[in-house]
Amino acid sequence: MSWCCQEKDSSGPLEEEQVLLVLGLTDFMGMVVSVKQTLHGNGEESAVESFFKLLSECLNRDAKMAVTVLVMGSNANSWTGTWDVPELSQRSQLGMEDLDIEEVLVFLQLYRNITVVFLDSWQDVTDHVCAVTKALSKRPYKLLTERCELPFCVDGSWASGVRVERDGAGLGEVWSRQITQLNRVSPAVASTLTTAYPSPQILLQAYSSLESEEEKRGLLAGLLVKTGGKERRIGPEISARVYRSLTAQNPQLVLD
Repeated sequence: MSWCCQEKDSSGPLEEEQVLLVLGLTDFMGMVVSVKQTLHGNGEESAVESFFKLLSECLNRDAKMAVTVLVMGSNANSWTGTWDVPELSQRSQLGMEDLDIEEVLVFLQLYRNITVVFLDSWQDVTDHVCAVTKALSKRPYKLLTERCELPFCVDGSWASGVRVERDGAGLGEVWSRQITQLNRVSPAVASTLTTAYPSPQILLQAYSSLESEEEKRGLLAGLLVKTGGKERRIGPEISARVYRSLTAQNPQLVLD
């Protein structure tokens, strides 16, 4: 099982690196035997046809592929240890010990980028597929929030958001937090600004009433900020930065 995504700039769907393979316990034990033969053969892969050989051929063609093997038919209550060891009857029939299974799991993870997950039922498989699908669907958004243009999206106590009621209560806090997203703008400065201009629309109207760009950039300069019994004024740099953030048409513009 694999996933594809459609990006705006691409001509067709792009295949994700994640791949899922569902195996029964018998097939998995056959893959374990094949891996053990490879390890004991000084790194040469076993000539016996197995899922491990097929996966190795796929990984040799695409080294970025991340494979997860879901092993069905195992009883979760019969697995012990950190690595989840198969049922004793299955191991004993093949003459394997716990260490053999652990060795194979480590080899698959480190040298083939193959993760093994043991599940009890098809419902567990469905839940796992849904979880992977959800994670892949959110990945583009997470990549955007990690870009240097949007560092504020992943840090800060404000990230949980502000509750806005039907009567508009809470919009003032949203406006204040929007201002604090700008570099070197403290909550005290944002509070002073939002007190003088309670909404973005009011501030934009104030900008439109001025004629020159210089007047607009310096509109907020000089507003008095009170913090800890001390007083200071908003400087021209912060004033110009707020102006650019509200009026600039270029989304890639660096505000500083």
